[in-house]
Amino acid sequence: MNIKSLLIGSAAALAAVSGAQAADAIVAAEPEPLEYVRVCDAFGTGFFYIPGTETCLKFGGYVRFQTNFGRDAAGTSDWDSFTRAQFEVDTKTDTELGALRGFIGFRGNADSGIGSSTAGTSGNQGSGVFVDQAFIEL
Repeated sequence: MNIKSLLIGSAAALAAVSGAQAADAIVAAEPEPLEYVRVCDAFGTGFFYIPGTETCLKFGGYVRFQTNFGRDAAGTSDWDSFTRAQFEVDTKTDTELGALRGFIGFRGNADSGIGSSTAGTSGNQGSGVFVDQAFIEL
């Protein structure tokens, strides 16, 4: 009888332990979704808030590629290519004195310089990267 009592007691203990584990299931709360990019419509389209601040930021720019074909002074075939890229960063924020704006525009030019028939006609400013425009406005 002692063995029978031991087996029944073990089965009861095992059932109690497994039942307790099922009752203690951990329910993890789902994190609230974070808003990494908030649209800033106070200063027009294309602006978004810098996370953690009330400053609005906008990136812009363009890439231009131009190729010219023609004849040079000697009457032979000639060609020239020119590439320009512009990158702009515009920031705006409201202050007690009004809107504060910071702007910087970088420009990069690359001229093949192969031909001389189009030199100076496309407004080329030589090859290189430079600050085209930068200002702070209040």
